[in-house]
Amino acid sequence: MKDSRKVLPDIIRIILTAAVLFHHYQQLTGTFFYRGINFYGGKFYFGYIVEVFFLMSGFFMVPYIEKIRDKMSFPVFFGKRLIRLLPSLIVTTIAYDIALFFYVRLCNGTLRYPTDINVFGSIVTALGMGSWCITKDFEINPICWYVSVLLLCYILMYIFVFISKITKIPAGILLAVPMITGVVITHVTEFSIIPFLSTRIARGYIHFFGGMLLGIIITGLFGKGSKANAKNDDNKTYEKKSDNLNNQRKDKPGFGYLLKKTITKIGEATLDIYLIQLPVLLVFFIISYYTGLDLVSGKTMLLYAASTFIIGGLYYFLIEKRIHSLLSKLFVKKS
Repeated sequence: MKDSRKVLPDIIRIILTAAVLFHHYQQLTGTFFYRGINFYGGKFYFGYIVEVFFLMSGFFMVPYIEKIRDKMSFPVFFGKRLIRLLPSLIVTTIAYDIALFFYVRLCNGTLRYPTDINVFGSIVTALGMGSWCITKDFEINPICWYVSVLLLCYILMYIFVFISKITKIPAGILLAVPMITGVVITHVTEFSIIPFLSTRIARGYIHFFGGMLLGIIITGLFGKGSKANAKNDDNKTYEKKSDNLNNQRKDKPGFGYLLKKTITKIGEATLDIYLIQLPVLLVFFIISYYTGLDLVSGKTMLLYAASTFIIGGLYYFLIEKRIHSLLSKLFVKKS
């Protein structure tokens, strides 16, 4: 049984995703707590959590540096990212447009985000280019900006690693270029809509490539020693691991095992949970319009977060994973 996924990153993803949901809920409903934590309007701006997502994404992409140097082609590298991300972008963009249509037309609702459904803008958003500033249309579902900038970071990452391979310049030096560029954009310009160099994109550059550099440093400090120790440990503990695995197969899984599996499953779905949050929130707005549901309430906020986790998780495991599996068989070559 293969189970190599680490629990700690998933715990972090779940906590941060919940905090982002609370942040946007309070932002768009005006909910404010005079006692307790405010995820919007409080002492700490929880919108910066997205920077942590970029940091983690960059950190976990470090192993691909060697894969790209080892002749992984761009279609294979980027194709895997597209197959994972584009179906979710397409579905959540359509869901947002539908929910927004009913909210605006039937409930006379307004949002601080765009309220006009724009077909071209929806296509740009669904293709992950909404934050690249190459058109006048930005994201229809503004939550998608994270994935849009992430795709751009993946492209730049491959380019710089490929240049490193050709020129023999250390990858860490070249990968620092977009991070430094992001810092310059952030501190020199108050607002920029230059293609690929907007202030929003700069947030992704700084933290994605900062995460990569952090991963490179940690790998350099501990990677070689840990590999040597791992070989010795494998030789010493091979029989013990085999016995433990056999015992796990014979015995019923304990509570710790089930808890770990639950956490990893939820962690897998956090991206889709993140992307589906605004369509779900619009549904809550519609329900509130017809039923009088109190949106400015901590209980409703918790109900919204739980509903978003459930809906996003169901979509991921019942639909998205099957789409991903099908597309992988059709387009991704085994490397």
